Amino acid sequence: MGGIGKDLARKAQMLGMDVVYHNRTRLGDDEETAVGARRVRYVGWADLLGGCDVLSLNLPLNERTRRLIGKREFAAMRRGVVLVNTARGAVVDEAALVEALDSGQVGSCGLDVYEEEPKVHPGLINNPRVMLLPHMGTWTVETQTEMELWTVANVRSALETGKLKSPVGEQKDMAE
Repeated sequence: MGGIGKDLARKAQMLGMDVVYHNRTRLGDDEETAVGARRVRYVGWADLLGGCDVLSLNLPLNERTRRLIGKREFAAMRRGVVLVNTARGAVVDEAALVEALDSGQVGSCGLDVYEEEPKVHPGLINNPRVMLLPHMGTWTVETQTEMELWTVANVRSALETGKLKSPVGEQKDMAE
């Protein structure tokens, strides 16, 4: 669970939600406990899909995650699940999502990323159980400035020490 997932877990717990997660690497017990007042619980992929009332996708897009959520995964979910994708659009097969919404398998969804941006699947546009927003989480001058400063510091750290301030999983051997 990365920074976005941890932040979301804290907010969900404030709303009284129990939090389960799946990640390529499980957090340590101390790290799970530190996420919030209640301990978050790591589960396998099948248990995550079948056990959630709300599924929030917070993961990178790569060859393993492209269309990670499709017909088979929707069929494994609880009927009426709420899907939130603020990660990358191509993580979800939008045609399969439209079918799952039309059948009631997915009760509703919220998206700010789309499989073929800037195009949005027509079956999502007029569906009253779908909330579509532009991906604008970093569109402020302050956030853009902080991101630029962080990037420069990260590059400087990599060049000077061989370590990164914010490595992703594939770069974990370069962590500060």
